[in-house]
Amino acid sequence: FHRRQNEQLAAADAYAHVLALTDASTRNAWTLHFLRGGALEQAGQWPQAEAALRAALALAPEEPLVLNYLGYALLDRDLNLDEAEQLIRKAAARAPGSAAITDSLGWLLFKRGRVEEAVPVLERALRGAPGDHTINEHVGDAYWAVGRRIEARHRWEAARLAGPDAVTQARLAAKLAGDPDAMPALASTGTRATPAPPSAPPRP
Repeated sequence: FHRRQNEQLAAADAYAHVLALTDASTRNAWTLHFLRGGALEQAGQWPQAEAALRAALALAPEEPLVLNYLGYALLDRDLNLDEAEQLIRKAAARAPGSAAITDSLGWLLFKRGRVEEAVPVLERALRGAPGDHTINEHVGDAYWAVGRRIEARHRWEAARLAGPDAVTQARLAAKLAGDPDAMPALASTGTRATPAPPSAPPRP
């Protein structure tokens, strides 16, 4: 973890150095702010990451990548959810074929308590990127919340087999074991989608 964090911080410093030498009016200057923000966010430096991402957004207010990244980062931290929804919906309108952005929209609906509405959106994202561990986990969470427990466990197992990082692996293992504390809270209600005891072995 610390090695990856140091690598991301080094990347952020490199982007900052290039930015210092770049005219702010340069057409693609937003990409440097965006890449720096992404590196800082991955390194766990959220305040600095947010500032960099907002600088990118100011330069490219219609860019789906920026809209989605900032919106999802806010959503993931339960911060400014109304703004997160605006950003993600704007990104989805501009890039409706993006599996990652569609996933963000579905996860937004889930976290805001609109679980039934979230399911088909997340399923659409999964069709676009069936091997993505984040999307598989999100679909599993949504299935669990609507009572599709066996299908949920299949999705979590698929996410686990996709080879995510150790923290995600541990979270998925807890879900597969039926740990209620592993379930995400629904932001609109503060409640959790309470799991029932496992009813069938997982399947990839």
